[in-house]
Amino acid sequence: MFDDLKESWFVSQVETVIQTEINGLPDLLKSLSKDLAHAIVIKQYQVRSFVFSKVDGVRLDPRIAALESVLTFVSIYGVQGEILVHGQDCLGSLKIVCIKLLQQLEAEPLTVTEKTYIETFISPLIQNVLIDRGHS
Repeated sequence: MFDDLKESWFVSQVETVIQTEINGLPDLLKSLSKDLAHAIVIKQYQVRSFVFSKVDGVRLDPRIAALESVLTFVSIYGVQGEILVHGQDCLGSLKIVCIKLLQQLEAEPLTVTEKTYIETFISPLIQNVLIDRGHS
């Protein structure tokens, strides 16, 4: 499924970033399945695996790939205004994960390549998922 061991390792890093953010949610919001982070990165890989590839010979910050993966997942499955996991809506929790990842990325120095990638590929997803649909 993955092109090589290094790509598989990077995908695993991205999954860990997402799971760490889910684990950091308050208990009231943390009703998410522990397999959700895995489902998110696998869906991203199926839809658009480029984020896991090297860009200009270097992989992106795993938080950038995590952000794109969660935004993609929400844009695909959140069209009805909810994402049900084990009977509980986790759409709001996933949006919080996105906002937390955005805050982390804003606090870090990014390369020109990373900034361009975010502007080109992630900004439209942010517009679609977090702004146009509102913060539910």
